[in-house]
Amino acid sequence: MTGLGLIADYVRTSSSADLPAPQRAHLRRHIADAGVALVAGAHSPEGASLLGLGQTGDWTEAPATAAGVIRSTEVDDIHLGSCTTPTSVAMPAALLIGAQPSPEQAEDAIRIGVELMVRLGLAINGPQVLYKGVWPTCFATPLGVAAIAARLWGLDQEATVNALSMSLMVSSGRTGRFQGTPTGRWVLLKCAVQNGLRAAHAARNGYKGDPTLLDGEWLKNAQGLDADLSLLTSGLGESLSLPGLGAKPFSTARQALAPTQALIDLLDGGLAVERISAIRVFVPPAYAHMISQPIDRHSRASGYVSVRFQMALAALRREGLWDLDRTLLMQDDALHAFAARVTVEPDAELQKAYPARWQGRIEVTTDEGVVSRAIENAHGDAANPLENEEMEKKAIALLSPALGEARARVAWATGVHAFESSASLEAFTQMLQAQLPAAR
Repeated sequence: MTGLGLIADYVRTSSSADLPAPQRAHLRRHIADAGVALVAGAHSPEGASLLGLGQTGDWTEAPATAAGVIRSTEVDDIHLGSCTTPTSVAMPAALLIGAQPSPEQAEDAIRIGVELMVRLGLAINGPQVLYKGVWPTCFATPLGVAAIAARLWGLDQEATVNALSMSLMVSSGRTGRFQGTPTGRWVLLKCAVQNGLRAAHAARNGYKGDPTLLDGEWLKNAQGLDADLSLLTSGLGESLSLPGLGAKPFSTARQALAPTQALIDLLDGGLAVERISAIRVFVPPAYAHMISQPIDRHSRASGYVSVRFQMALAALRREGLWDLDRTLLMQDDALHAFAARVTVEPDAELQKAYPARWQGRIEVTTDEGVVSRAIENAHGDAANPLENEEMEKKAIALLSPALGEARARVAWATGVHAFESSASLEAFTQMLQAQLPAAR
């Protein structure tokens, strides 16, 4: 059987009922978390702007726009080894294409999409190619989305192979350095979702792809990627994705999380902000430059990518870590003054554990000397997961400014219980649909 044939067989037959109970519960928490991100993002200026683009009436708009809004929040989940954020794509793709699946069908489809996105990110070495101009999530999105649609539409083996083949052909993921707000980054992800859906739709209507696409060096010749294709097909009955899927405790580029958490831990342990005169941040060389670039007061992205600004928020405006807009915060001179005390240095020792762990270490100079804190597994990583209560607190912090605390709690509960019955899944889906332009 061809490589695509093996993947197609997995797409058609895999069942979440075979998952160990802890992994299944883990997946459901991440789906609820993605739902929170959509609701919160829809009430943010950048998310609202993206929703304003989704009014063409095209059947692909709803899931594609929702995925872009979720990703724009930078509070969605991430799989470190593949450098993909799969649930932000898989959840809306499964629930917003109008297929009206049962809870079992929806869960199966989402898990399949998550698994294939992670596997493709692992195959192309996502954490390495990210810094060469390839966005792993965007690259893997068409494949994951096409697989979801093929499963929900009940495509046969041949049509599923063709859907997967054509979805890979339209994968790009190439990005430049976006500047300003709103960023076109989320538009590219939206297009990637639409490409995956259209590939599956074409296959559903008899269009053919190349069933041998993954049996040679197509990824290298056509895409310039040295891929380990065995990671796409080996042990497909076992999950590579869920054991490594982590959540973010607040809005941040994951690269900035470990140092920010280190400072939070020291402050919560009694370190007084006024005693801090300087902070040295040490991270793997792979992303030291990314998180240490000058802060742009007019770019929202700078507010969550810059580790210096994130640490200023942690020290002076802790609630701002859950602010998805940051327009006013970016103008706060006190935050910029604190950020100026922070320097970032690459540490080759930390690179040795990358990408399995995205570590950080800080040294804080105070009037009484230097205190340090190292983080191997940031809070939210798969090895240090957010517990149910912490996930709920995150949801309330994100949603309360727009909905109020009571409605925020209801929104979280709606996601948590989504797969318990057809009625609960319908309630969750309706909550998602209510964020889209047609419902407003």
